[in-house]
Formats: sequence, structure tokens, C-alpha cells
Amino acid sequence: MNELLYLLLSFGIIIGFIRLKVNVGVSIFLGSLLLGVLFGLKPKDLLFSLYTSSTEWQTLRLILIIAFIMALTSIFSQIGYLKIMERAAKELFPCEKYSLAALPALIGLMPMPAGALVSAPMIETVADKLNISPEKKTLINYWFRHIWEHSWPMYQAIIIASAILSISVREFSSKMFPLTILMAIIGYLFFLRPIKSADDERGNIKEGLKLFLKSTYPIIVIILISIVLGYDMVYGAFIGFLSALIPHFKRVNKEEVIRYALQPKIIFLLLSVMYFKKLLEVTGAVEALPGIILELNLPIMAVIVLTPFLVGLMTGISFAYVGMTFPLLAPFFGSFDKIALAYLSGYMGMLFSPVHLCLVFSAEYYKADLGKVYRAMLIPGLALFLLGVLYISFL
Repeated sequence: MNELLYLLLSFGIIIGFIRLKVNVGVSIFLGSLLLGVLFGLKPKDLLFSLYTSSTEWQTLRLILIIAFIMALTSIFSQIGYLKIMERAAKELFPCEKYSLAALPALIGLMPMPAGALVSAPMIETVADKLNISPEKKTLINYWFRHIWEHSWPMYQAIIIASAILSISVREFSSKMFPLTILMAIIGYLFFLRPIKSADDERGNIKEGLKLFLKSTYPIIVIILISIVLGYDMVYGAFIGFLSALIPHFKRVNKEEVIRYALQPKIIFLLLSVMYFKKLLEVTGAVEALPGIILELNLPIMAVIVLTPFLVGLMTGISFAYVGMTFPLLAPFFGSFDKIALAYLSGYMGMLFSPVHLCLVFSAEYYKADLGKVYRAMLIPGLALFLLGVLYISFL
């Protein structure tokens, strides 16, 4: 029981500092230190965990992927690809506000850490033109980036769930696909519909597709290498970056690319998130969580909802709540409706997690107030959960 209290206290400290407008990376780092202290780690253990989390391949890989994505964004900006994307969106979506959802959704087909960073600059010009606040930019980019995670078969969480439960990926994806549609509809009603946008112009789909392919071919390269060919995302991001850099090598300001790719605040945020995850691992806190909840003798449905939700909230990763809780909960599932409920509950925890890289990076990119983002996402998130449960009840 103490483990649960320590987790909640550390998590509350992170949320509290963020609400006080302390830098997100600093907030997560301080919450991580508190977590280690509460679990009895000595200073040398805290330092060793920091060293380990900062130097292991998982962290270095993440930093490389983010750096290549940021460098790619800088090149896009310098050579005018973002302007071309804006023109492409205008041709494909005469009502400009729909491009705000379409572009993050497109990037969402590519499972990658902090993928919202790719779509953030893609929609920024249109969003600025429509006078959208930083918080609403963050919400739109973040929400539509994640609509596919319920059902797109390339996501690790779906693959892991199918393996643990001996269900085909096809069956899992097809039964969960209505949740993707539901999330898109909720996103439209809450985030897009209120935006006033001129929609009386006629678009040219052929011209729009041509401009879109011209301006996004490095992203298509990343998709081909990382998803179609199955290589690690770090190679896809690197080759995608090179595919944009080499043709425009003389035009691009290399120093600006490096400076934008290696922003200290972004790197520190990454290191803080990975430190938090390392301390969760070292202390055994999250691994103990499902057992603690079971010991509370709660109703089975409450356990199915609460366990994945808390793990998703603590880790901000979909395959974490699936991989850590589904093996334990499998005996209680019995039918697909309970599986879907557990997945949706974990997803809601992940969606609201302050250590979810897409959320913190989107807010950081747009300079948004995370407190306002959370408040604006609360009702749409609740609607997604309640309507999702209603759909699941018919499975």
C-alpha cells in the first residue's frame, strides 16, 4: 500500500510544479528524485540511476530520433517545405481547419516517440492564420495524432496485446476501430467545429497531392524504412533527415539545424522522463502496482479499469500498460468487452499522463500552458471514455 501512496505523492508533486509553471523537465526531474527518496534510495543510488538512464541505448536512441526529427523540421522551415505543406493542405482541404486534424492523423500512422513533434510545425501556419491559441494548437495536434492507437496494427500495444491474449491482430484492430472513429468525431465536435474558417474556395486534389508528396517525401522515407521495411526508427529518422538535407545542402544553414536539433531544454526533458521511468523500474513501483490493487479486494471491473489506467498515467506509454497489466488481468477477462475496457482505461491514463512525450513536447513547442490544456481536454476525454464504454458494452 505504501508503494501506491509514494507513487501518487511523486506524481502529485510533478503535477503541482507544472501547475506552478515550473519547467516541465525540471518538474519531472524533481518528482523523480522524490520518488527515489520515498522508496529509500540513497544519494549514490539516485546518481547511479541517473547515469544509467542517461547513457543506456534506449535513452540515446530516443535523443537521436528526436534530434533527427527536430533537424528535419529546421530544414523544412529553411527550404520552404512548411509553406508548400500549407499550400497542399489548402488544395486538399478547401476548409482549412480540417488540415489541422488530417496532418497529425497522417503522422499518427507512424508509431514513433514524440511523433507529435513532426506534425506540430506542419499545422502551425494554418493554425496561426486561424488565430488559434497555443493551448488549442496543442490539443488538436495531440488529440488527432493519437486517434489510431486504438486500432492501427502497427502499434506495439496492439501487437503485444494480441500475443498475450492469443487474439489475432486483425480481430483486435477491427473490434477496436470504432473507438478510432469515435475519437475523431469527438475531436471534430470539441476542437474543429468551433473554429471559424472560410470554406467557399474550391480545391485541386491532384495539385494538392503533388505538393503534399513534394513537401513530405522525407516523412514518407521514414515510414518506408521504419514500418514497411521494419528497421529501427532511429535509422528511418536519420535517412529521412539526410533525404531532406542532401538535395539542399548548400542552401541550408547547418549551424541553425544543429542548434535547433540539440536544444538543451528538449534534451533535459527527455533525460528527465527517462530518469523517471528508470526509477519506476529500479524501485519496482509500477510492477508492484497491479498486485497492490488486487490486494484491495475491489470489484473485478474496478480492477480492470483502475490497474491499466494508473500504469498508463505513470508511464505515458501504451505498450507499458498492456505489457505490465494484461498478463495479470488475463484470467479476469473472459470476453473481449473486458479486454477492450482494460485497453481503453490504460489509453485514458496514457492520454492524460504528464510524462507522455507527445503531450509535453507539443505544449513545449507551442509554448502552451499545460494546466489550460488539461482543463480543455477533460470533458472530451470523459466523453471518449463514457461513449467508449457504451460501445464496448455491445461487444
